[in-house]
Amino acid sequence: MQRLQYGIGGMSCAACVSHVEKAVKSVLGDGDSVSVSLLTNTVSVILSEDIGDREKEILEARLSSAVHAAGYRLLTSPPTKDSGEREMKKRIVKWIVSAAFTLILMYFSMGPMISLPQPSFLVGTENALYLALVQLALTLPVIVLNFKFFRGGILSLFHLSPNMDTLIAVGSGASLIYGIVAIFMIAAANGNAEVIHSWVHDLYFESAAMILTLVSLGKLLESRAKDRAADAVKSLSKLSPKFATVQRDGKESLVPIEEIVIGDLILIRTGDLLPVDGEVVKGEGSVDESALTGESMPVDKSLGDRVSAACVLTSGSLLIRATHVGEDTSLSRLVRLLEDAASSKAPIARIADRVSGIFVPFVMGISLLTFVLWMIFSGRPEAAFRSAIAVLVISCPCALGLATPTAITVGIGRGAKFGILFRSAEALEKLCSVKTVQFDKTGTVTEGKPTLSDIYAYGIDPKELLATAAAVERLSSHPLALAVCGAAEEASIELPEAAEFQASVGVGAQALVNGHTVCIGKPSAEFRARLQGLDACELREGKETLGGAALTVYRQAEEEQILCDFASLESIGKTAVLVSIDTKPVGVFGISDRIREDSVIAVEALKNDGMRCLMLTGDNERTAAYVAEKVNLDGFHASLLPEDKEREVRRHSEQAPTAMIGDGINDAPALVRADIGIAIGAGTEIAIDSADVVLSGNSLMGVADAYRLSRATLRIIKQNLFWALFYNAICIPVAAGLFYPLFGWQLSPMLASAAMSFSSVCVVTNALRLRKVPLHAPTKNSCPIPNSQSNQNNQKGDDTMLFGKKAKAETYVISVEGMMCPRCVAHVTDALKAVSGVSDVQVSLEEKTATVTATSPRAKLVEAIVKAGYEVKE
Repeated sequence: MQRLQYGIGGMSCAACVSHVEKAVKSVLGDGDSVSVSLLTNTVSVILSEDIGDREKEILEARLSSAVHAAGYRLLTSPPTKDSGEREMKKRIVKWIVSAAFTLILMYFSMGPMISLPQPSFLVGTENALYLALVQLALTLPVIVLNFKFFRGGILSLFHLSPNMDTLIAVGSGASLIYGIVAIFMIAAANGNAEVIHSWVHDLYFESAAMILTLVSLGKLLESRAKDRAADAVKSLSKLSPKFATVQRDGKESLVPIEEIVIGDLILIRTGDLLPVDGEVVKGEGSVDESALTGESMPVDKSLGDRVSAACVLTSGSLLIRATHVGEDTSLSRLVRLLEDAASSKAPIARIADRVSGIFVPFVMGISLLTFVLWMIFSGRPEAAFRSAIAVLVISCPCALGLATPTAITVGIGRGAKFGILFRSAEALEKLCSVKTVQFDKTGTVTEGKPTLSDIYAYGIDPKELLATAAAVERLSSHPLALAVCGAAEEASIELPEAAEFQASVGVGAQALVNGHTVCIGKPSAEFRARLQGLDACELREGKETLGGAALTVYRQAEEEQILCDFASLESIGKTAVLVSIDTKPVGVFGISDRIREDSVIAVEALKNDGMRCLMLTGDNERTAAYVAEKVNLDGFHASLLPEDKEREVRRHSEQAPTAMIGDGINDAPALVRADIGIAIGAGTEIAIDSADVVLSGNSLMGVADAYRLSRATLRIIKQNLFWALFYNAICIPVAAGLFYPLFGWQLSPMLASAAMSFSSVCVVTNALRLRKVPLHAPTKNSCPIPNSQSNQNNQKGDDTMLFGKKAKAETYVISVEGMMCPRCVAHVTDALKAVSGVSDVQVSLEEKTATVTATSPRAKLVEAIVKAGYEVKE
């Protein structure tokens, strides 16, 4: 598959899009596709097979010929920002000159009606010919400056593909020709004052000039609005630096980013933009990733961490090794994604295109019929001519053509600023029709990072148990082993040496530690058999916390309780792991995956919008039931393989539009099968490539935000289409003179031109309201799965145990300046919760205070608030 993109010159309305699309399709093969964007004036061609340079040249020549035959120009490259700015300046100058000539023309043509002073050589019947010639002389510069309407419109008419330019050209041209005929009639009147007087009032030069001037003004305003609509893509394109400091052969040099290759070592200093995607090989620092993820808080990076282009190093320094450069960086992929989405068509947009394709010929027929009927019933050529031209001008389908693409582009840009990336306009439109949302569990509803949360120790000190187990597990790469080792590291426990390490897939690991055989993993079949039918008992008292890991430790020397303890952990959705020394059970570890903090909020928001929320997971029934209950889901399916997930999604899709949210390789089939697939940005590339919507952050609130944005966008599109069609339905009869017999209403071509331009500006302005749709900034925080009721009660206490030492919790009331909205409250709350030792946070927007219960000193809390961007009032 190969993608080609070109610029298109001469497009001005939805009918133009339809004609260009038809011309390009006539050249392409059956498996190829094309998408034309009126907003960006581009055409994207996706070939089913890759072609070489020679074949590409031949194809471009054929495309150019087909597009030219349709009345447009094929540009070898899409319009750039610089070329767009130059073109805009030219258009502004042309319009100013046109407006100046038109105003002078209006003075001479309309001035006598309101008693404005006129030059003596233009006053009176005897000077009527001079007046007509002056008006013609003032009209011709406006015609020349705006000749593109005539060139494109007449050419399209000859190719039987009339468009908006055709209506403008015919309307303005007819007024011009009628005025020239009037000049000849005045010259041939031989001084007949009555004849001369009647023809002087039918010159219509001011209509010809005013139509072009007003349409040009409308086009200028549309272009400015379209530029604002595409701000997201433009602003992202600016996020790539021109040069980077590269280390080669031990020397540093400033190198253009185009010359950076994979494997280069790049030095990043505080304040620098990252030029490429890479991996940290040296140094530490904090990186602002808000441009890509929407996350407001910087992310700490150190050895081995991945970094992305367009992010900013806010503190520290990093030496990174380039892993993706040029068009392969995350920034380039994001820009490409936004461009593709903006140029793609939603189903509702295709309806507008089809309407526009037949609208222009229909309007020309109405104009001709209007002229004939006026001639039959009134016998007044000037009145018939005026009404026919007014119908042509007022019916230009600018508003209809801009109704959908403007809203789509603004909506996609708005989502991108908050880490919501729509792969196509169709995804943006279809999302709001979803009735069922199905979540993957691990990595989606939960963090996907197992953590050690509970220790049951039997006749052994908890610290010694954790040290012994971690000594074995540090030789393993299993995720559960990493959880044990991470807990030991956080608790600053020194580990003994382990030897003769052995691992059995799906069972566990063993090694010699201090001369004893230590096994950790699944219990024996006999042990599991004894668990069958055992009721889970309450978790017992006697707990303490190990260091910074905040592990709940249950001291119990009686081995007969091990079965009950094991069952208790599994009953609350945790993975229970047995530890034995010399075949004697000495402990049980409870390992859990933390539920994302915003999972409950996101599910609640979706359910409030009328959606049914389900969970699909490969995990066991007990864990799935526990998580589903905590997140308040409507149901779940457990122990599923990838094909089982795909089957469940297919089953629900047959009943109602369904969305699937996942992050792993095993979710890819379900993401593809769903009506809308949504991938978590921190997930695998396969999942992201399979999705219709990508959340570049890790927050599930992005799902609710995407739905809200989709619904708002579709509402704006429907409003735009309604008003565009309603406008034509009302104005065409008025312009045709349908109400003239009743009320004496007859619309002049000048007023028709003004109304047409005003309607286009209104449609674009309405679409820009999407820039104000309220969305939530993604957050990274999550909360642990509660261990038990007794554990929850302990967490509410004032004291924290640190190996027997009590750290007294204090309650602080801090005055916070700068909070303006609920989102500010969320930012301050998240910042305070991230501080170690904080057990409770209450932030009040009305009182501008934060009430915090924590073992940490007040200075650390103040520092967190300031780093979040707010001020603390002493």
